Amino acid sequence: MTGVSSSSQVDAVPPLELRARVHLAHARIAHILEQNGVRGLHVKGYAMDLGVYREARSSSDVDLLVHPSEAEHVLDLLTGQGWNTVAAFSEGSIFEHAATLWHDHLGYVDVHRLFPGLGSSDERTFEQLWAEHRTRVIAGRAVPVPSLRHQRLIVLVHGARDPYRGAADVAHLRETLSDPEWTEVREQAEVLGATAAWHVATDEDAAGMDEHDLTLFTALRSQESGMQLFTTRWRAAESTRERAALVLHTLPVNRPHLQMRLGRPPTRADILREQAHRAGALAGWIREKAVSRGR
Repeated sequence: MTGVSSSSQVDAVPPLELRARVHLAHARIAHILEQNGVRGLHVKGYAMDLGVYREARSSSDVDLLVHPSEAEHVLDLLTGQGWNTVAAFSEGSIFEHAATLWHDHLGYVDVHRLFPGLGSSDERTFEQLWAEHRTRVIAGRAVPVPSLRHQRLIVLVHGARDPYRGAADVAHLRETLSDPEWTEVREQAEVLGATAAWHVATDEDAAGMDEHDLTLFTALRSQESGMQLFTTRWRAAESTRERAALVLHTLPVNRPHLQMRLGRPPTRADILREQAHRAGALAGWIREKAVSRGR
């Protein structure tokens, strides 16, 4: 891992038009993984079949789902072929599910070691998706993608934590799928342990919803952030160890996120200011919790 990339890496303007660049990135990544005997599913964006997304929907990066045990190996392969790490797994979302890399000519790729809300076992989920995968030709290259019904499920699960484009993607599927097709996707949500995400994305009930996932996806769909989201995650934590890990993850400054927010590489003063803000917010939360307990 190289940490946060330099401003020249992040800000470099690729010489290719965006759509062509992303298509070529899909093809190049598929080639690298195939040459090294590594399995990887291209999910979302241009990897999806026509009709899965509404017409003219664009994509700005490649999303690659790999077996969790091979995630670090895939990062090594890509960094050896010109990609640079922008955000490590620990610096991504609250699920720590994806690392983001940048290539000066081919742009961004998010390497997923799991797909939040999809399955209780990340290893088993990948194997289930891979078992019925197929290929889609992108930029002249056969690229491994999920089956059509799994593509639709992935779009729905992603929509559970994205109240903007994700919600529109879910609405498009509901409008365009027949009742039998919609039922098939719900059944796959039950098979793959994605019923909590299904419920949040569709407002429809399904069997066996995981309460932990339900709490987190409801919070994200409601656009909770900061200490509000921290409180939700604290309540959803299932052990003292999980709560301790939450605190340890929340305190340090997330430099990639800070850089995106500032629109430039953060200075030492920016980082110290953000660190003080985080520590103060957490201290205030602890005091408020102590007062409420004492009442």
